[in-house]
Amino acid sequence: MIKSFSQSKQEFDSKFEKKIEFDCFLSEHLTFGKKVIIKNKAGEKNEEYYKWQFFYGIVFSGMFNKDFIGAELNLPKGNKSSAALKLDGAIFDDENWFEYYQKYHKEKDVYALDWLREHLLVTIEFKKEDNKDVETVWNKQLKAYLKESEREFSIGILYDTERLYLFRKHQGKTVRFSDEFNLKGEKSKTKELSLHLPDPYLNLPNFDQLIEWTNPKHLNRSKRGITDLDIISGVQSTQINDAMSSILRTMDKQGMVNQKGFEILIQILSLKIFDEKENEKNPKRHLDFYITTEEKTYDSLADSDLQTFIKRIIDLREEASGTYYRILKENPLNIKNENHIKVLIEVIYQFQDYSFVRSHKTDLYQLVFYKFATPFAKDSNAQFVTPLPLIDFLVNIVNPRNGETVIDPTVGIADFLSVSYVNSNSKLDDNNIFGLDIDEQMVMLATLNMLLNGDGNAKIKAKPGYGSLLTKFDNKGDLIELIPSMNKKGDWDNRPDDKKLKKFDVVLTNPPFGDDRAYEPKDQKDRDVIECYELWEAYGGKKIDLGVVFLENAYQILKENGRMGIVLSNSIASIDSHKRTREWLMSKMRIVAIFDLPSNVFAETGVNTSIIVAYKPNPKELKKLQDRNYEVFFKNIQKVGYEVKTKKRVKYFEPTYKIDYKTFETVIDDEGRVLLDEDFSETVVDFKKWCNSQEKAVQDLFTKIK
Repeated sequence: MIKSFSQSKQEFDSKFEKKIEFDCFLSEHLTFGKKVIIKNKAGEKNEEYYKWQFFYGIVFSGMFNKDFIGAELNLPKGNKSSAALKLDGAIFDDENWFEYYQKYHKEKDVYALDWLREHLLVTIEFKKEDNKDVETVWNKQLKAYLKESEREFSIGILYDTERLYLFRKHQGKTVRFSDEFNLKGEKSKTKELSLHLPDPYLNLPNFDQLIEWTNPKHLNRSKRGITDLDIISGVQSTQINDAMSSILRTMDKQGMVNQKGFEILIQILSLKIFDEKENEKNPKRHLDFYITTEEKTYDSLADSDLQTFIKRIIDLREEASGTYYRILKENPLNIKNENHIKVLIEVIYQFQDYSFVRSHKTDLYQLVFYKFATPFAKDSNAQFVTPLPLIDFLVNIVNPRNGETVIDPTVGIADFLSVSYVNSNSKLDDNNIFGLDIDEQMVMLATLNMLLNGDGNAKIKAKPGYGSLLTKFDNKGDLIELIPSMNKKGDWDNRPDDKKLKKFDVVLTNPPFGDDRAYEPKDQKDRDVIECYELWEAYGGKKIDLGVVFLENAYQILKENGRMGIVLSNSIASIDSHKRTREWLMSKMRIVAIFDLPSNVFAETGVNTSIIVAYKPNPKELKKLQDRNYEVFFKNIQKVGYEVKTKKRVKYFEPTYKIDYKTFETVIDDEGRVLLDEDFSETVVDFKKWCNSQEKAVQDLFTKIK
């Protein structure tokens, strides 16, 4: 079984952290089989310990063969008469390197020295300084080591007390290996290399990946499977952003940043997901989502190579249409329209080498959604992104489980639903996942999001106009509308037909709220709709915060013992004008938790928000709980792991990292990832512990896994 670097590193610790000596399995300078001391006089791990921990990790994980690696190498700096350059570790691209190393040192053979420089692939520096001076190590040591290699591409590694820093030299430019850290791309200077942030171990490339940088294999894309594609990670963040920008530029040039263009884009991406999932199920079925150079460089639509490409995609669409009928029922792509074909080619060209299915849990994948959502979003619908840490937190708190029905009545791009599915380890049934929104384009994006995570059977629907204020799901999963004449003041189960309002186990939602989004009836139809809500009367019949309306909506569509997590303006939980709403909520539901969030949670400045978590016992049980003066879990969340920043007049979320105030350095986890400075993780743990001291229903609903 292949191990990861971090698993092999942990194996080293379990074997050797109590030992004092270590038998080297690599050469040190010209000597094999040396013994080294891996603890200092106080019995603490020294630099040698971390050196051999790293070597053990890369060799016993299978990432690098030990025949290519040497420790404690001496090479002259510049020419053979210069002072020696001492490399803590080096990896060559040829297993015969030791013969040349011996030849240089024993015979002073200058040609052997030239050979070593031409084949030096990786230079490694080890420290035990807890990251105190990465900048100095980079400028005075690693950068010089990289220049010693005469390969067009080589990498430098700093491994400092389990903190990993990767650098690359390519075509004379020396920057961080992972583009996510290079603030100005290839032009980044030392101050723009994010040296306060180490690389997660996941970024560490293996031998084959490094060789491919300068000797790319000839790709026969017609014979590939999903495992041949790259997983989207921070390493390719620049390429992915460039790919998305290129697609949007192409769409703009063809005049297709519109509804039709959006539909075409979504359908093409759904074909990619289908193609990968089919190959995952049947590896002998090769991927069809690709385009060759000959197909891409056409003169006219009649070119035979282009027609071969078009037929392959038409056949793929035909194959997918039965499974993904919801998203593919209409075909907006006109294969005789060159503008459409240019968009089709660009999307496939840019994404053909990346796996969406294997990348579905990465934050970057969500950024693909946000990048495409932004140009098409309708500002008038007051859409704004719910940050991923907040989504993950609320899903972990509310705990959607196998066999339960889940709905987001203001679904957006379905982040609450997709994270619920992922966090359940795919145990949630797609057929039990529901969403509704007023924007058809967001619903298409939400459907794509759920295609990626599930099997495409989530019921996510668009209803322009009143949206989920008026429209609900019935017990067959079809849309029905409230009947104002019969459903006044929350009496929603009273219907003239045999249809029944569907009730859900879980409601998760971040609805529009606040004074600027108040519902203010303009005509009789508006008034008829809002009179279906019993809280309308509590506000004098003139206007009502939409957050209050969606709060009541959540209650009305929950089953008995169903539970909700809803993001609202914290004024609803605090100020006098919402006192009636709070009294109403306490008379209807058992409030379990209230989380106050800081004002910088959303890209909209000045919005103070709270999360309300509650469940819906039967009236008799609720009365018993009230009589016992039940407890509510309160938490004032202060740190959310990011800050809202503005760049080129666009707001974005910039991560903030946890600092160890003994060393004043960022804190990393077992996988080498820098930890965000957030209260969410600890709050989830505290909340679950608290639940165990509450009534059985709270324990069952919020802590048990099905």
